[in-house]
Amino acid sequence: MSLEGLEFRTRGVTPEEKAAIEVVLDAVIDEESAEEHAVSGGRQTPWERSQRTMRDDIDSGIQFGVDYPN
Repeated sequence: MSLEGLEFRTRGVTPEEKAAIEVVLDAVIDEESAEEHAVSGGRQTPWERSQRTMRDDIDSGIQFGVDYPN
């Protein structure tokens, strides 16, 4: 996001004050953007994908003796 169009309605803002406010606003925007990406999850890393199970859990609801008679 660009802060070039930032307009001050207060009179007498010095260039130093304007720069300080722009730095703070830029940091807040970056922080909120990082939080938003963390919440949305984003893509899985290759390591995360490799840690997925390859099959269902052992207790998958199959009952021996019922589903597979002796």
